[in-house]
Amino acid sequence: MLIFFVINHLHASIPTLEIDHNSSGIELLNHAGIYIAPHNQTNTKEITRQPFVLNTNPILSLGFNPKHELWIKFRLKNSTQYPLERTIEYANAMTEEILFFDDNTTIIEGAWHIPLHRFSLNPIFHIQLAPLEEKTFYLKAHSTISTLIAQLILWKPDHFVHTEYQKKAYLLIFFTILFTLLLYNIFIYFFTKDRAYLYYIIYLFAVILNELSYAGMLQLYLLSPEGVKILTQYMILISAFLIISMLAFTREFLQTFQFKRLDLLLKSSLYLVPLFALLSCYIPLLHDHIVSLFLPLGGLVVFVAFYALFQGVKEARFYVMGWSIVIVALILTNLQTLGIIAIGESVKYSNDIAFIAETFLFSVALAHRIKLTNEKLNNFQAQEQQRLQKLVALKTQKLKASLEKEELLYRELNHRVKNNFQMILSLIKLQILQATAPSIKKELTTIRDRIHAIAHLYEMLQIDKDIATQVYFENIVQPIQQSFRQKVKINYDIQYTLPLDKLIYCGLILNELVTNSFKYAFEEEGEINISLYQKEERIYFVIKDNGRGYLPTHNHSQSLGLLIIQTLVEKQLLGKLHIKTTQGVENSISWDL
Repeated sequence: MLIFFVINHLHASIPTLEIDHNSSGIELLNHAGIYIAPHNQTNTKEITRQPFVLNTNPILSLGFNPKHELWIKFRLKNSTQYPLERTIEYANAMTEEILFFDDNTTIIEGAWHIPLHRFSLNPIFHIQLAPLEEKTFYLKAHSTISTLIAQLILWKPDHFVHTEYQKKAYLLIFFTILFTLLLYNIFIYFFTKDRAYLYYIIYLFAVILNELSYAGMLQLYLLSPEGVKILTQYMILISAFLIISMLAFTREFLQTFQFKRLDLLLKSSLYLVPLFALLSCYIPLLHDHIVSLFLPLGGLVVFVAFYALFQGVKEARFYVMGWSIVIVALILTNLQTLGIIAIGESVKYSNDIAFIAETFLFSVALAHRIKLTNEKLNNFQAQEQQRLQKLVALKTQKLKASLEKEELLYRELNHRVKNNFQMILSLIKLQILQATAPSIKKELTTIRDRIHAIAHLYEMLQIDKDIATQVYFENIVQPIQQSFRQKVKINYDIQYTLPLDKLIYCGLILNELVTNSFKYAFEEEGEINISLYQKEERIYFVIKDNGRGYLPTHNHSQSLGLLIIQTLVEKQLLGKLHIKTTQGVENSISWDL
């Protein structure tokens, strides 16, 4: 571009721009001459003798050009009879060093030299023209790190203040939208834990950081002069951060793991971008061409988006629309940075417009992603429910068959056990009938009653799992009562229902004590009282008769029956046995709940 200027405008004179009371918002580069000089090899005395080339573009971009500096020369004439004051805005907050020459006055401005009194985002210079005065001004711009883009605008002071406030209001709205979307997606991420939201949050943060720096807000409001130098020196890392977050979001959102080759390219770029960006901070040659290296990544992202769309990835529809807008804006910006195309006012704000459009599209896309995720989850749940229902039905069928088999075996076992009890009882009855000695008959009868108490409980369990305590006691006492000729009245006072594990032991104890009463307590007639009750946290089981009591010649403590009773009380019921022998015999058994 510079060669073109030299060939066509080498001998062109710099025109004088006449201004009056209404002159404001005028692009000065259209009426200025430019000269590219080696850095620090041209001073103000020498520059007046240099051949300035007439410029016709309102905005001039020289790309990365740290070894040269841009000189701008323009003439202004006050065409009125009154003095005029004007403000000249250098509309690029990233240029590091700007020198403005007004006669013998030199003003230093730029990202590295922000005056304390400056209120504007971009560097500004105030000039005064006497009535009908014509004056020549020079401006030198140099940037060692950032892109050298120049735009000069002539403003009336009050008009500039108004325009500056409008610009800040626009930026406030722009960043408010971005911060709102950032917070919104942070909340969504905490609820969903979707990594696509995480990468989009990082991307939004990178966009905000990038735009704050290019708008000049970081330099003016947030950073010290040293911080500004660090920012400009490592500005390429912020751009790399933006690209990395974009690539990571692309991989996660479009699920590119299903496209192995494309995913490998994206994954490799995630490692190469920060490496090249870091090296470019220290290698000038790489720094000059780093943007050229990053440009193909935009094409790669767009290609991946269209490829995913053609492969049936539903989320790719919104992705293609959103990123196409952003990629076009980024390509235009980078082409401006390289000086390949000229910058127009519409292109100047293309990034901001594109990012706003993209954020809305991506909000819709991520909401659509949640909808698709919910649909997939509902389908998965329905499929799992059907699978589980089939599995439960199959398991139920197998369990039912197994239970039927077990029930059959259980009935057969019960039948055999019942028959065995009956056979044992029948054998004992035969022995009783064949025995001639009364003592043997008594012992066999006692054994029969013990077995009968257990067999009867077992038989009752086959009929009903919930056995009434009194009914069980009656069924134990009745065969014993029939075996003896005494007329004995049996009284029951059952106020507590025993659980099954206690019922069998109490039945055996009752069998032994009632048998002893019939054997030793009565001659012709008598009475036996059986009571069971709860008092506080203890159970009491009392069997009392009104018989003769223990005979002096009978050593009851050595009997087998009493030994069985004591064992059952102490070992099984974990209780205590108390025996009273006054006015009959009272056996009181108690245990804790």
